[in-house]
Amino acid sequence: MKRACPSIHELLAFEAVARHLSVTQAADELCVTPSAVSRQLSGLEMFLGVELLARVGRAFVLTHTGRHYLQRIQPALRMLESATHDLTSSQHGRGTLSVSCVPTFMTKWLIPRLPDFSSAYPQVTLAFHQHLSGRQVQPHDVDIAIRYGNGHWPGVVADNIAGRHFILVASAQQAHAAALPRSAADLAQARILIHQGEPDIWAQWCNTRGLAVQPLRSSARFEHYSSLISAVETGMGYALVPRCLVEGEIASGRIIEPFDSAEVLDQGHYLCYREELLESPVFLAFRNWILELGHQIGGPGLPEQQSVIPEFE
Repeated sequence: MKRACPSIHELLAFEAVARHLSVTQAADELCVTPSAVSRQLSGLEMFLGVELLARVGRAFVLTHTGRHYLQRIQPALRMLESATHDLTSSQHGRGTLSVSCVPTFMTKWLIPRLPDFSSAYPQVTLAFHQHLSGRQVQPHDVDIAIRYGNGHWPGVVADNIAGRHFILVASAQQAHAAALPRSAADLAQARILIHQGEPDIWAQWCNTRGLAVQPLRSSARFEHYSSLISAVETGMGYALVPRCLVEGEIASGRIIEPFDSAEVLDQGHYLCYREELLESPVFLAFRNWILELGHQIGGPGLPEQQSVIPEFE
C-alpha cells in the first residue's frame, strides 16, 4: 500500500534546510552528511510532485508552496518532538503535566502551595491551560483538570481535593456596624450574595441544618468565588463559600464567620484525570501531593486503593 505521507527523515531535512536556507547547516544540525540531506529533500519533492526550495546562485529560497507547506508541518513536528521528550522523560520521573484549574482555587489555594511542590519535585514542570467551564469535556491535551462541581464529569476519574466544607462569612465592617446574625434563622432579613453556578447552595445549607428553606433576599450574584469573596469584604452581604478559599481572609480578620456555620455539601474542587495517567510517576507525584494537602485541611485524602508512591531515579 502506497504511503500517504512523507517519511519523518524527509520532513526533518526539509524543515532544517528551510530554516537555515543551507544544506550544510541543516546537515550539521541533523548530524548527517550534506549529501544525505540533499537526497531526503529530493525524495520529498519527488513524493509531493512540487518544488519546495529553489536555488538562487549559491543560496536556497523557499517557493510559495514550500513556505505554505513549512507553516503546516512545523507545529506537527514540534508536537512529535514534545510528545517524545515527555515520554522519555517520564520514564525517569521527569516530565511536564498540563494543568487546567478554576481561577479562584488556583490563585487562593494552589499557587501559594506550589513552591513546596516544586521544591519536592524539581523534575516536574506544570504547564497551566485555560480552565474548563461547566460541562465542557476535558480535552486530550490537558492531563489534569482541577474543577469545581459535584464530581461527575464524562470520561475522567474525579478525586475530591477540598472545598466541600462551606461556611457563612461576613465582613469585619459588618461586625462593627450592625448586629450580626447569630443563627441561620436570623438570615431571613439579611442581604445574601450568591454564586451563579451554585444557586441551590443556600437551600442545601438550610436543609442540612434542619431549617425550612426561606425566600432569602439576594443583593447580588457573581460568576466567580473571587468576586463573591471581594463583595463580602466590602460589606455587601453574607455568603456561603468553601472554607479553603477564605483561609487568608479569615486569618487576617478581613472576613469573619459570625457563628458555627460549617456544613459539608455536595460540591467541591476535584482533581480530574484519565485512568491511564495512574501509570505515570510524574502524575502520581502531583496527585499524591495535592490530595494529601486536601486531607490536611479536611478533605478525603488519597483513596487507599490508589495510594501509589512514585519512584524517581
